[in-house]
Amino acid sequence: MKEFYNPIKITTKGIRVLVTGSTGYIGGRLIPRLLSNNLKVRVLVRDKEKIKHKSWFSQVEIFEGDLTKIDSLDGLADGVDQAYYLIHSMSDSEDYIRLDRLVAENFVLLFKDIKQVIYLGGIAPEGDVVSDHLNSRLEVGRILRDNLPTTEFCAGPIIGSGSASFEMLRHLCEKLPVMVAPKWINHLVRPISIRDVLKYLILAIDKTPLCRMDIGSEPLTFKQMMLSYCDYRNLKRYIIPVPILAPGLAARWIGLVTPITNLLAVPIVKGIVNNIVGDTSCSKKLFPEIKILSFYDSIKSSFEKTKREFVETSWNKLDTHLGRKMFERRGRFEEVRILQTDSTDEALFQVIKSLGGKEGWLAWDFLWKLRKLSDRLIGGSKINDTDRDNLKKGDQFDCWKIEKYEENRKILLRMTLRSPGEAWLKLETIPHNKKTFLVITAVFEPKGIWGYLYWYSISPFHKFIFSDLARAVIIKAKNL
Repeated sequence: MKEFYNPIKITTKGIRVLVTGSTGYIGGRLIPRLLSNNLKVRVLVRDKEKIKHKSWFSQVEIFEGDLTKIDSLDGLADGVDQAYYLIHSMSDSEDYIRLDRLVAENFVLLFKDIKQVIYLGGIAPEGDVVSDHLNSRLEVGRILRDNLPTTEFCAGPIIGSGSASFEMLRHLCEKLPVMVAPKWINHLVRPISIRDVLKYLILAIDKTPLCRMDIGSEPLTFKQMMLSYCDYRNLKRYIIPVPILAPGLAARWIGLVTPITNLLAVPIVKGIVNNIVGDTSCSKKLFPEIKILSFYDSIKSSFEKTKREFVETSWNKLDTHLGRKMFERRGRFEEVRILQTDSTDEALFQVIKSLGGKEGWLAWDFLWKLRKLSDRLIGGSKINDTDRDNLKKGDQFDCWKIEKYEENRKILLRMTLRSPGEAWLKLETIPHNKKTFLVITAVFEPKGIWGYLYWYSISPFHKFIFSDLARAVIIKAKNL
């Protein structure tokens, strides 16, 4: 099990814990931390194929079943000491309210002898008008508390790379220099970092079943959240509130501008048409060891975690599928090419180390020279290359700087040329069955609307530049 940057330690050991919602944003992050605390983890999934790619797949007990079909759950509760209830539908249909109620009632029937259920719900909004989405979460909490020993944590928008709330915020702020927004952006909400949510969930294992409690940082308006994000990213943005609510229209606009689907956007927007503040005095009293991150620090933590994961992560032979693929995730564009060759990883890496040096870039070198020349013309720094025989982290590598270096395995480069965003190039060699995979990954994190326009303008050229570069590296390695 990998050591976490933000480890959470508990004293309880050896018990069996059930995690529902393991395919979701919270559950997927919770499970490795439970395993790192020497707990036995059982996960409930409808289809185990959906979690086969998870790093913890082989370390958990897998139970296939459906909480809407109680006949499929025989034996699920056997030997379970505590359980996490992380199930909630996100839909704009009326049927999901009935299904949420059915699932909670079936759960109660199955776990009559459980010692503790830990439920993550939502903060109750102010006012008489409550969205169906939040009403359903509140009802599930009542069903669990009335029938089982339950600790219920009630959270507002969860801030972390990949969370729906954060990705919505990120894309709106990055893409729209001017925003005409409905008046609910001046309503107060209580955001919370995903790191702090996980702390509450895990530390609750050591507690006896507690009460229902609100958790989160200091309240902010959604407009303040957007401006705080823009401040961190050094983006100049103008937000103009207008005196209308229009949650349905706003949700559809969010679905158009961001990767958040209407299915997710509608309940998120309808949930903040009132103030959602709550009272965190109970959670502060019961969990004094948790020092809540401010919203600004939550943003910083999200960006740092994304970068750290990218720097530390390497492809392995199980992930490799020959060809080219492009995708956007967590605010970054990634373009991956994987080729296979008979050359050794040592031979490939010798060629990789020479790229951009005396022999240039082997493919489309004139475009690389043109890009470097244009950077100098607009005030960029002179490039002083490094001795390629003794490369290490921090060295200059043509127009890049080395951020991670593993001899004969991987080199991660960050571009030093000026651009409206940050760019990385990762080159990896993976030996497998007397052959070697060459993996070239180009990554760009746009900053503001100009960053997106920059990426869309250069990405068509990548199809030729990096494909030809990969083939040239393989050809040269064969001739060594």
